Amino acid sequence: MRTMKVKPKDEYLDIDGLRLHYLDWGNGRHQVMLLLHGFMAHAHAWDEFALGFRNRYHIIALDQRGHGESQWSRDAVYSIDAHFSDIANIVKILSLKDLILIGHSMGGRNALFYTVCHPQNVERLVLVDARPSSDTGTSKTLRHHLVHLPLQADSLSEVVQVIQRLYPYLSTKTCEHLASYGYRQILGGKFVPKFDVRMSLQSDRLGCVTEDLWPFLKNVVCPTLIVRGKDSAFLSRAGVRKICKIIPGAKSKEIPMATHMPVQENPRAFQKVISDFLNEKCKKHVHFFRRKNLRDDCRS
Repeated sequence: MRTMKVKPKDEYLDIDGLRLHYLDWGNGRHQVMLLLHGFMAHAHAWDEFALGFRNRYHIIALDQRGHGESQWSRDAVYSIDAHFSDIANIVKILSLKDLILIGHSMGGRNALFYTVCHPQNVERLVLVDARPSSDTGTSKTLRHHLVHLPLQADSLSEVVQVIQRLYPYLSTKTCEHLASYGYRQILGGKFVPKFDVRMSLQSDRLGCVTEDLWPFLKNVVCPTLIVRGKDSAFLSRAGVRKICKIIPGAKSKEIPMATHMPVQENPRAFQKVISDFLNEKCKKHVHFFRRKNLRDDCRS
């Protein structure tokens, strides 16, 4: 994890009564790269990646609802429809267009759903270790993470140790960075997650099952890259092959020395993969899709 000499600007938007936070890395005249973090993470998880691309793109990293500095949903509404509505409103309010949309895990699922419903706004899509649906293996792995990530800790060092056990490829500095922005100290000295713990409790009660997004894949029309950590237990190689068969022209890359967090576990390799993908010259894609089906499938 590099020392941050340049820091992003904290920005806030009120979306349907919910105050959402995002990091703006400047260079507003450049093409927008919108970054969506994974479940129980936060916008600062992208900091090192953003430092490597901020001179070429206008990078916006969102704290999705119930995460980081964004407000928790009063009624604990964290469905994919709710996330979609947040993203759609942010894109509209900030007048974003020709997006490079990159999402990790849960953020990848949200990015996929938004891209299908608003293809005219997305130029390129990157899905990082994002599973289109659940299976026994991935649900078991997610539950393992839910059980072991502390909901209360005596110190940040305790949180760091847990993150290192869950993700052995992460450097200590990166674990410290993730913990410092992912936890807050409360009265009495204990440290608790910034994410809404009701999300993890909901997920556990539902058996860590997610919505089935496979039917939507065929409607992705922009150049798409699927990224998997080589040792990931969340997204299998067979799953990647299936995704690439369904999304027209989709490509895939595997990051060595990485599990479910290739962005942070092997930042140099991940950044090269993204840079190569963005440097590829692609024919301007045509937004051809069944509008009737999308009206039926997408909720605006």
